[in-house]
Amino acid sequence: MMTESKMLSLVSELARVKSEQDVVAALGIYHPDIEMLSPSFNAVAKGSEQVAQQLTVFFSLFPDYEVAIEQQAINENVLLATGQVCITPNIPGKKCPRIQLPVFIEFHFRDNKISKEVFYLDAGLVCKKSGITADDLKNATRTFQQTKPLLINSEKVLNDECSS
Repeated sequence: MMTESKMLSLVSELARVKSEQDVVAALGIYHPDIEMLSPSFNAVAKGSEQVAQQLTVFFSLFPDYEVAIEQQAINENVLLATGQVCITPNIPGKKCPRIQLPVFIEFHFRDNKISKEVFYLDAGLVCKKSGITADDLKNATRTFQQTKPLLINSEKVLNDECSS
């Protein structure tokens, strides 16, 4: 079992490299069998290749992504973290403001690496705070997927979340 300080160190380093949009460095922190989920965006990726694709699309959609972890709780090999993200949605044809939102992240560990990340970012709140619609976000996601394939069902992304 990993020590709490090692878990905290990995999560802190991951937050730093993801804020720098450094996909290669993030992959070095993740276990080769990493599983990444983002329920609000209906995104699932398994393994380094799919996670690299998912991160690439996500950073295209939010090119100034910056996360700050504020609180953590650890139970055996699971670390739960809350914090804030600052993003400016990159929606073709739209000028979106930089917004700040709460985030909740669940991390699992194996072999001194992060083996699973579940990223909870309220996509409806992204739409509301940035003045975009669910269709705007879906279409931008599709656009970035065309050049950066990703395992995601964009038809289900944000269903009704932005309209609430």
